[in-house]
Amino acid sequence: MAAVVVRCYKLSNPANVVFDEVHFGKFAGKYLNSTYFFDLHPPLAKMMFAAVGRLAGYDGVFDFKSIGLDYIAANVPYVAMRLMPALLGAATVPATYATVRACGYAMDTAALAALLVCVENGLVTQSRLILLDSPLVFFTVLTLLCWSMFWTVQDRPFSRVWWAWLLATGLTMGCAASCKWVAFFLIPTIGLSTLHDLWDKIADQSLSPARWSMHFGARAIALICMPVAVYIGWFYVHFAVLSTTGGDAAALSPEFQVTLDGAKQMVTDRDVYYGSEIRMRSTNARSGFLHSHLHPWQHDKGSGQQQVTIYSYADANNVWVVEPAYNRTVDTSQGLVPVRNGDVLRLRHKTTGRFLHSHDKRPAMSNDKNKFELSGYGFANFSGDSNDNFRVDILEGDPDIQGSATELQSIYSRFRLVHTNLHCMVFNSRKKLPKWAFEQIEVNCMRNCLPRMSTWHVEHAFHPNTTAGAPVRKASYRPLGMLGKIWEYNKLMADSNQNLIGDHPFAARPQHWPWLRRGTAYWGGPGRLIYQLGNPLIWWGSLAALAVFATVRMVLFLLDKRRIRLQLGGQRNQYISGAGFFALAWTCHYVPFFLMGRELFTHHYFPALWMAIIVMAFTVDLVTCRLPRLLRSAVYVAVAAAVLHAFHTFSYITYARTWTKDACLRAKWLPTWDLDCEHAIGGLKGTVPPVAEPVLVDSKPENGIDQAVPKAADQVSNDPKYVQPEFINLPLDNGSGNKMIQPQLVQALPADNDDQAHNEL
Repeated sequence: MAAVVVRCYKLSNPANVVFDEVHFGKFAGKYLNSTYFFDLHPPLAKMMFAAVGRLAGYDGVFDFKSIGLDYIAANVPYVAMRLMPALLGAATVPATYATVRACGYAMDTAALAALLVCVENGLVTQSRLILLDSPLVFFTVLTLLCWSMFWTVQDRPFSRVWWAWLLATGLTMGCAASCKWVAFFLIPTIGLSTLHDLWDKIADQSLSPARWSMHFGARAIALICMPVAVYIGWFYVHFAVLSTTGGDAAALSPEFQVTLDGAKQMVTDRDVYYGSEIRMRSTNARSGFLHSHLHPWQHDKGSGQQQVTIYSYADANNVWVVEPAYNRTVDTSQGLVPVRNGDVLRLRHKTTGRFLHSHDKRPAMSNDKNKFELSGYGFANFSGDSNDNFRVDILEGDPDIQGSATELQSIYSRFRLVHTNLHCMVFNSRKKLPKWAFEQIEVNCMRNCLPRMSTWHVEHAFHPNTTAGAPVRKASYRPLGMLGKIWEYNKLMADSNQNLIGDHPFAARPQHWPWLRRGTAYWGGPGRLIYQLGNPLIWWGSLAALAVFATVRMVLFLLDKRRIRLQLGGQRNQYISGAGFFALAWTCHYVPFFLMGRELFTHHYFPALWMAIIVMAFTVDLVTCRLPRLLRSAVYVAVAAAVLHAFHTFSYITYARTWTKDACLRAKWLPTWDLDCEHAIGGLKGTVPPVAEPVLVDSKPENGIDQAVPKAADQVSNDPKYVQPEFINLPLDNGSGNKMIQPQLVQALPADNDDQAHNEL
């Protein structure tokens, strides 16, 4: 009950969109409207928000566009949607108690651990908002609870209760992984524990090989097959619900897109001839089409010739005409001549008339000597030169389509374009170009590159001389099956995570997490703010407990070598096994982040924090186990009182309570805690300012001409060029602390002044 009160106290405050509710509230609406979207996290937690929203009457219309939007005015059942993660957060408290008891500890130690989880400000803050971390932590805790309970019934192998806890471990592990990929760290946690158990069983001479094999098979079914089936199952539900195409579908392969209702069904001429007009798509990157426009390269290393880029949308400037190589002809007297594997040809840009060209100039985004600029080259009465020549190397064709591996065919043939002079391949660098190239994607010519980013296919082909009424073979994309869609979507998620690299103002590296160097600002209003900051006494105490465990373990190891076996007051086996397992779990959930180059944030530490809290409770038990009962109780009360005092001190930024600037400044225990005390009473933003129109500070559209363009209020809120009078305009985050990034997809909106089909956008 106390946990419910702590999580649900003033849950309606603030009645505005906070931090990443911008994304996950919006995604709930997409589910309710069956509109496809992309997110870099698995679907379960988002679908849970959608289900609660539907039950509470949310119609999916409110778009959660920006931080600070008013829920009440839009009649959004936001309290019900926040209630779900709050109750899951509250449920972690009794689950913590049960976990500690399952490890063999007394009620007072279990109660202390539960209290520490209950009043941890960071976990409380995260569980009161429409965010994914509360479901993640809940299923992670539930997984380790089930695993701990499984160990209590080891003396009853293959009984119903034994199977129940083992299968429940796999089920909850799959659900955790279906919320966020951070839960994949449960795999080494449970896996190493399982391997240790099976290794011990090998030494058990009372266990026959057949019986050992049964133990192995049971764990394989429950801890491998079950989580995988659950993970795939939630994706089945995800795609069954999101059946209608949406804006994010542009990041998908064409084979995926055609499975969505309302998607354009591509049907084109199959055969590519000399003289055909073609549109080439980068096959594996899904970032768009080979493109050119009447603007020169402007970088210092460049030639100043016409830009060639990759553009995400189909328009007239993506069309190229297949022509014979320089100083060569083809005999068309007997009819159209198909392009074959190994042919050397040129591609003429239909709109500008210039040839695709490469030469010994460095590209815009690289100084690598193996990379060369691609450009459009040519002028009136000039027939070109040999640097326009490219060889078609077909890598593979569709095994069900005859000739697609020997003759160039739309959709079915995968090929590379090899420059005959420089021996480089047309390569998708996936790098965004500067504004002078309209922030489209760079394409260059690269030697010794792997096929993945140098593979292309023709998506559209048309020859103007095909005889009217004559049969023309057609090609179309084959829809992906469900497993193919799940595989592609997960690859897209991996690419998106990998590309989350930037300079977010609240990013924090792993070495800063355990000692709580800083938090994350979520929201600010007159006299109030939400700043996600943990309870410092719990964070520092849990870090100290991990250090104590490591020290004790090392000392015991050294003493054991000298045949001195300390029993730690009779607590040795219990402490080493219990704290050892959760220290291992902490290591598995913390250390891998050091290997990640992407942006990271303090909330990534929450699952590891819960495990450290368990070690902290075990360590307090160890330190006090030899004390008189009254003194031991006094220590427990003192620890509880200290963490409760700290919880109250920082409750103002947990619950967005009104406080003064002086109180805010006193709460800065560390100088690195960048609380915005100007939002407190007495600060510059601590009172409600007069109503004012948004002030345009600066506007530079992509054509470089300064303009003062009025914007609607709902377009202003996320624009850093505008000053909002009431709310902090914090950087938005997609659950990992960064703006949404579509992998290999830069949706360059109408910035390319020569493009003729922007009305299609």
